[in-house]
Amino acid sequence: MSMITNELVALFTFLLPGFITSFLFYSLTSFPKKSEFEAVVIALIYTIIINALVELLGIILMAIGNGFAIGEWNQLSKTVWSVIIALVIGLVWSYLYNNDIIHNVLRKRKITSKTSYPSEWYGAFSKTKRYIILDLKDGRRIMGWPLLWPNNPQQGHFVLERARWLVSEDTSAIPLETVDKILIDLHNVEMVTFLKFNDELGGE
Repeated sequence: MSMITNELVALFTFLLPGFITSFLFYSLTSFPKKSEFEAVVIALIYTIIINALVELLGIILMAIGNGFAIGEWNQLSKTVWSVIIALVIGLVWSYLYNNDIIHNVLRKRKITSKTSYPSEWYGAFSKTKRYIILDLKDGRRIMGWPLLWPNNPQQGHFVLERARWLVSEDTSAIPLETVDKILIDLHNVEMVTFLKFNDELGGE
């Protein structure tokens, strides 16, 4: 039993940099967390990449150290640098995915037509900063600025600022002047409409 425990501790210690990167990525993006097996596989891939970068960094630092001493490169140094690199990779990877940078470059080169976002729903709200109209299942319609929105179309709430009820298909509306924000359950929404700004209407 002690041997098994020691092996598990050693495995966890080895995969720790990968788990740090994975934790940051899934904490800072809206991607659903993987199963336990997939999480270990992803952590292993990250760990291999991080260890390779640490070894490369060690070679560079030791080459610099041939000219003048900057410190001792030992196991503690490797551990510290592996944690630092894991944090950097997690933050950079999250930034690239949250801003659709990787897939945007690939789309321009006709390599893929997909985005970096976890779903079309999330991509529409992330890229489209404008007023929306929520058509509710009871027939009412409300317009407002989406301060917050659900990460996926299955659960969550809309938080609207500068909200107003629409009373007809034209521009007639009832402003909610005493309301700062309004919270609407996603399950009460039948359709979401993204509105154009006035300067986008042109001659329409």
